[in-house]
Amino acid sequence: MSSSTTSGINSSISSRNTSRLSATSSEQLSIAFIKRVLTPKATWTHKEEFLDAVYWLRQVLSIILGITLGLLSVKGFMGILIFGIISSLIIFIYATSVQNVDPEEYGGIVEIIKEGFMTAFATFLVSWIVLYSAFYTSKSTIPTI
Repeated sequence: MSSSTTSGINSSISSRNTSRLSATSSEQLSIAFIKRVLTPKATWTHKEEFLDAVYWLRQVLSIILGITLGLLSVKGFMGILIFGIISSLIIFIYATSVQNVDPEEYGGIVEIIKEGFMTAFATFLVSWIVLYSAFYTSKSTIPTI
């Protein structure tokens, strides 16, 4: 085997080990992030980390609310209103009481509450409509292609 072949093999093995290490570090980062999100009054070193926590909390909450309101057969504007109020209230409580952050560091409480709202609203609508349609729409009213 030539030295160029040997070095080529070593570099491919090295790059695989590096990608494996970065994946492991990424997994540890994710686990550490989840622990920090669930720990009351955690220390947030970067502003973006806390806003990421708010974003993902809102995504999970939107799926739970969509499933719940879909199964309870809530219709129309009432469902949208319930989602807006409950998700904003939970984010407010999470930021001010659970994590005890200073809202002014993040541009005010309104900026924290707005974080990820539209994507969570879309997630809520999809889960709500799919669940409601699956359980409460008769087969004859579903259009066929």
